[in-house]
Amino acid sequence: MNPMSELASSSTDTPVLPLITDFEAVPSILLPREHLDRRLIVGFEGYDDRSRPFNLLRTRVAKTLKQRGWRMIGVTSATPAAGKTFNAVNLAAALSKLEDQRILLCDFDLRRASILQMLGIGVPTAINEYLDGTIDDCGKAVYRINNGNLYIMPVNEVMRDSSETFASSRFLDIIARLRAMPDNCIVICDLPPVFANDDTMLCMEHLDGFLLVVDHGQTTARQLEESIALLRPTPCLGTILNRYQGGFADDYGYGYGDPYGLKSYGKRTSA
Repeated sequence: MNPMSELASSSTDTPVLPLITDFEAVPSILLPREHLDRRLIVGFEGYDDRSRPFNLLRTRVAKTLKQRGWRMIGVTSATPAAGKTFNAVNLAAALSKLEDQRILLCDFDLRRASILQMLGIGVPTAINEYLDGTIDDCGKAVYRINNGNLYIMPVNEVMRDSSETFASSRFLDIIARLRAMPDNCIVICDLPPVFANDDTMLCMEHLDGFLLVVDHGQTTARQLEESIALLRPTPCLGTILNRYQGGFADDYGYGYGDPYGLKSYGKRTSA
């Protein structure tokens, strides 16, 4: 277990409150199926052929987390535009369809506001406002999607001083409250690309593990190896091979691989 789990227990006897204390009271954002489809968010639709790779990934990830007792993972890539947020959102959506499972998708890409951009929505209050001191309750920056089991904690304004923010007491408070969430809650953190800045390395020490999105034909073997090395000792659960154009994958190019991106699986479908 990641030693940062100890953040959930204060050095005093004061218990740390979970980020969400009443799941049913979280304000919901309603996104029609047509809107989600335009945004290529298919993880909610178990019978959609496009969701099949995310269902495979969901099963693999859920099994690994259960075996290792993990509940907080990150999703990142070596370089920008590899599809990390697309995969993070769809994986979170697929996981939220599991029975008795709640998923909290956190946007820790503070310089991009990636999750809101992917979902194509806006929110009145976001986590950057807690981190910069505008609001005093980070729980007010959480939203529920379509009254289901997917919750998001987004960013709605770019934070240029993100590196300093990740070392702040307010960020550590968020981590402690995430660690205090119920056992049936999985936290997925959308992180910046590894080589964009040092933000992901700073965040990684608080997580149990991570998934690395590999952009087929763009991400190099050296970038992959150096990314994993930079994020050690936090373990890599595996890679997501995005936009794969041949072999055993489907037409949308999603695959799940080993930690060095050498394998993927799936069945090719007709166009």
